[in-house]
Formats: sequence, C-alpha cells, structure tokens
Amino acid sequence: MNKKPAYISNRFNFETAVGSSIIDELPLWSAPFGIELLNQIEFKSNLKVLDIGFGTGFPLIEIGQRLGASSTVYGIDPWGPSHTRTMQKIKFYGLKNIKLIKGIAENIPLKNKSIDLIVSNNGVNNVSDMNRVFSECSRISKSGAQFLISVNLNRTMFEFYDIMKEVLNGYRLIEELKNVDMHIYEKRKPVSEIKSLFINNGFEIVKITRKSFKMKFKDGDTFFNHSLIKIGFLSGWEKLLDNKHREKVFKEIRKRMNRTAKKSGYIEMTIPYIVISARKR
Repeated sequence: MNKKPAYISNRFNFETAVGSSIIDELPLWSAPFGIELLNQIEFKSNLKVLDIGFGTGFPLIEIGQRLGASSTVYGIDPWGPSHTRTMQKIKFYGLKNIKLIKGIAENIPLKNKSIDLIVSNNGVNNVSDMNRVFSECSRISKSGAQFLISVNLNRTMFEFYDIMKEVLNGYRLIEELKNVDMHIYEKRKPVSEIKSLFINNGFEIVKITRKSFKMKFKDGDTFFNHSLIKIGFLSGWEKLLDNKHREKVFKEIRKRMNRTAKKSGYIEMTIPYIVISARKR
C-alpha cells in the first residue's frame, strides 16, 4: 500500500479537474500578469491575433471580446483539457471570432506574415524550445506587429527556494542543490536572455514593465495544501529529489516554514514579473 507523503494532503488530478470544469486558474495566478498585458495591447479593428499557451482561456477570450467581430483571435495550446475548458466558455459566450489550435508554439500552423498581434501570458517560459518559438513568432508576424509577453522572474517564491536550499545544504545534498538552480533557470530565464530572443528574431523592444505581487499563507501546512502549489509547482519540486530523500526534505521545509509563521503570523511568497512589449521590424 502506497503511503501518502506527510507534507501534503490530497493530490489533484489536474487533467480531470480542468476537463470537468472544476477549476480555473484565472483569479489566482493568471490575472496579475494578464491585466498588465491587456493594458498594453493596441486595440484596433481587423486584427489577426495569436495567444500562445492559452490555458483555460485567459486572456484569449478577453481579447476576443474586446476586439469584436472584425478581428480573429487564434489560441494555440498542446493540452487537450485546455481546449475542452476553453471551448465551453467560447460556446457559452457565443463568440465566433476565436479559433483554437491544438499544437505547440514551436510549430505554428499559420501563414508567413499573417499576424498583427501575438500575446503570451506566462506561456513562452513553459515551452520546450524558446528559440524555436520566437523564430516562429517572427515568421508569422507582419511588419509592425506587436508582440507582448508576461513572464515571472527567477526570484519567484525565493522565500521557498531559500529554505529548500538551506535544507538541502544541511543534508549535504549537493547534486540536488544543483538541480534546484537548474530548475529555476529552465523555468525562468534571465531577462537578458529573453531580450536577446526578441532582438535576434527581428523584434524591437518597445517597453519593459516590472511588477510584483505577494501571496500570504497562514503557515507551511496551508502552503503545501494550497491548490495552486499542488497543481502548478509541487510535482516539479519533487522531481528534484530522489525517493530516498524527498519526504524528509519536504517535512523539514514545512517545519521551518511553520516556525517562521509562528513568529511572524504568516508566511509570504513574492512573485516578480515583467511584461515585454516589442514590435516586428
């Protein structure tokens, strides 16, 4: 009989939850990034738009509604449940100007120089090959097309990662420490590298907006039991450790977070992010 890890409670099956319309990540995670991104869109008539990694439909559906019938908004995402959930919303709102593409952004099935606006709300940092994605975005963009992305930065939840590194160091888990640094780099590239991707693919950076928000939790127990952490982060963190060390490390992390909460009354996580607005040369 498999023993449930002591540092969490029930796990969520994300695919089942999204497909059955149980969850929607918009209010908690996507909105802070997406609202700033929406504020920087140049809304016009007759636009051809692409949203990369539309998830459960934000900001894809919002853009479609704001632009209206004269524009066509494409959304590309490889994940079946994303299409199921988003299509439910599209049908409910009666929207005719949104088209979904099941595929990856490394191979976008749209014509050369056909798109006026590309957006990606915390999506391009989750693809397999960012260089290929930016090359594809360059290919499909008209001259003067706007390209807007939001990404959270490598100091995201540094409060958690600092504790994790302290624990790993205490157990002399040197390879695991390296795994943590590589995990952060793979998920959240430095701003300098992201800027280079734009420039090397024929885009001129117009504006970079830096912002952040904080998430507070009562203690380490509520942190690990929160739906966002269990759905979006925990499995990735667990893969950084082998079975031999995983449970003791996470139990110690939780213990230290609870100790901090007892002193301060809560724990908090900082989420820094940027929105980059660029234009095709």
